Amino acid sequence: MTEKFELYKCNVCGNLVEVRLSGVGVLVCCGEPMELVRAKNTHDDEGLSEKHSPVIGFGSDSNREIRVIKHPMINEHYIMFVECISQDKNEAKIKYFYPEQEVIMRTDITDENLSARSYCNIHGLYNDNEKEE
Repeated sequence: MTEKFELYKCNVCGNLVEVRLSGVGVLVCCGEPMELVRAKNTHDDEGLSEKHSPVIGFGSDSNREIRVIKHPMINEHYIMFVECISQDKNEAKIKYFYPEQEVIMRTDITDENLSARSYCNIHGLYNDNEKEE
C-alpha cells in the first residue's frame, strides 16, 4: 500500500514519483516495481546530512524559509528540489532547483510542526531535524 507523499524511484530509467493519494496498488515503471525512497539515516552518513538536510527558519516577513546551506550547486552535484509538508499532510509546497541557484524556499504554510525534505541528484533524500523515514 502506498502512502501520501511517499517517493518511489524506477531503478531502470530513474523516474521519481510522489504519491498524492494513498492506494493499494504497486507502482510499476519500465516493467519493474518501483522502489520506495527513504530518507538517509543521518547517523550513518559520514557527515553528509550537514550538507543535505533542509533547515527550517523564519524569513524577514515572518513566513517560513527552508534552506540547504552547505551543499554545492554545480552541474554534477546539486539539490534538485525542496519540499515542505504540514503535519496533517493537508498542505505541501515544492520548489525545484538547478545548478548555480541558492537553495532557499519560502512558504506561508503556518503549521508549527512543518517538515521539510531535500533531494540531491547523487545522495538522495534527506529530512530536516534528523527525522528518518
